[in-house]
Amino acid sequence: MKEITKETMDLAAARHLVDGFNFRAYTPHKIAHELMRWDEEFRDANYTQLVAAVTLWQSGSCD
Repeated sequence: MKEITKETMDLAAARHLVDGFNFRAYTPHKIAHELMRWDEEFRDANYTQLVAAVTLWQSGSCD
């Protein structure tokens, strides 16, 4: 898994919003779990790094 950027999170959020999963409505842990389970792009991601990236994305602090 390459670096998780704001753009990566924006694209994932948009893809999953189409299916009714709003990233803003869930905890970073729930989002990371769902991404690793259902999104091929995140299947091999490091869980801790993914939770951190989601947390930053939700707070608007992602670079």
